[in-house]
Amino acid sequence: MNQLVQFEAQPSVILEDDDIAKVDYDSEAEADGFANTSRVELFDTKELKVQRLEETSNEYGIVRRSLVGGRRDLGKKVKVVGIHKKKYDWSEMDEARLAVFRVFAAAVASRNGGDANIKYGWYGGSRDEIKEIMMYGFRRFEHRGLQYGRGVHLSAANNPMESVKTSVPDSDGLMHVLLCRVILGRPELVNFGSQRDQPSSMKFDSGVNDISSPTKYVIWEHHMNTHILPVYIISFRIDSLTVTDAVHKVTNVTTYGYQWFDGPPHELFEFF
Repeated sequence: MNQLVQFEAQPSVILEDDDIAKVDYDSEAEADGFANTSRVELFDTKELKVQRLEETSNEYGIVRRSLVGGRRDLGKKVKVVGIHKKKYDWSEMDEARLAVFRVFAAAVASRNGGDANIKYGWYGGSRDEIKEIMMYGFRRFEHRGLQYGRGVHLSAANNPMESVKTSVPDSDGLMHVLLCRVILGRPELVNFGSQRDQPSSMKFDSGVNDISSPTKYVIWEHHMNTHILPVYIISFRIDSLTVTDAVHKVTNVTTYGYQWFDGPPHELFEFF
């Protein structure tokens, strides 16, 4: 049974129960996450035009599980302490950003058989980077190691720990990632170590590290503020181990047969 959830001045979202059930959901692990959630003010909601989600909401639970899964052991290593959602109806500039994303999605779809190939993608960075992106959009981060060409590198919805690795702990020991909507259109293969800064031809819209099963998305610099729409900020801490070791261990649990949640299930943006 589908649950239709309406968000004001935002696209409709369809959450399918069957897909949520793919997670090995542990309600006690979720409860542990609530018990450890700090209510400190993580971001200035008025400055960034974001709304902090309530921990008991269905939306919070879906986004949280998309990062850490529903398992108790992983939830104890990666503890989500807050989720903020961008509100694109709180300022004229943000309304324009959403409108631009819709226009480009329609344009990409029109030349790709009606499918803009919109996915969820993770982006990890420092607290200051996240704030700047939410306020002004993406820019060139010259200090970043760009392994797949010059552009914004995001990890696929089912590969969140790749973006956790690029998240930088702040002074409080918290880390932050963005969950974005990404227009992939027609992607092409970009090899590791590539120095490219644009598609090989006009028929391609983005780059991926693997055509059949991509884990990394590359949005070229000239499209970074038209083809990426930040939706959620997820703030978390990694406990018990050093940050490096914890990320390494949590990433490697996939090899033991744990089934990761593949992102918010079938959320469909209705553009028109």
